[in-house]
Amino acid sequence: MLRHGESTANVEGLIVSVPGPRALVEVGLTERGRAQARAAAREGLAQGLGPGTIVVSSDFARALQTAQEFAAGLGAAPPRVDERLRERRFGRHDEGPASAYQQIWQVDRDRGTHQGGVEQVAAVAARVSAALSAADELAREAPVVLVAHGDVLQIALAVGSGRDPHEHREVPHLGNAELRRIGDGRAA
Repeated sequence: MLRHGESTANVEGLIVSVPGPRALVEVGLTERGRAQARAAAREGLAQGLGPGTIVVSSDFARALQTAQEFAAGLGAAPPRVDERLRERRFGRHDEGPASAYQQIWQVDRDRGTHQGGVEQVAAVAARVSAALSAADELAREAPVVLVAHGDVLQIALAVGSGRDPHEHREVPHLGNAELRRIGDGRAA
C-alpha cells in the first residue's frame, strides 16, 4: 500500500474528507507530493514492482494523482479507482484544522462512538476489508498496490496484521508517499 504524497491540505493543516469538488478535484498534490510519488515508484522498482503491477486508488485527487505518478514511474497501466479507499469521513471536522485528529483518535482508542458525522472505525474497517479482498483477487494476476489516505491505511494495516482496528494508531504512522506491505507493521 501507498499513502498519498504531500497534499495542499497537508500544507494548510486542514481536514478534507467529504466527497465533492474539494476532495475530488481541488485538493491535490503539491510539487513536493508529486516528487514523493515518483520517489515511491523508484522504491517500488527496487522492490521488484514493475509494469505488470496493478495500482488501485481512492478517487480523491491527492490519492489519484499519487497513483498516476506512481504507476507512470513503474511503467504500469493507469490506476484503477476503488471508492472504498476514500478518506475516512471526519464529518463536522471537515475543512477544519488537522489538530482535530487527536480528539478523534482518542475516541477510537477508547472504543467510543463518534458524533457529528465522523465515520466509525468499524465502518472504515468493513469497507477497507472489502477492498483488501478485492485486491487479493487481483493479486492472483499481478502485484497490487493500494493508494489511499492515512487513517484508511492505518486501519487497513491494523486489520491486515490481525489487530483490532480501533488500535490503528498503534501501527507505525505512514508518511506521505510511504510504501508499505500489508501485514507488516514496518516500512516495506
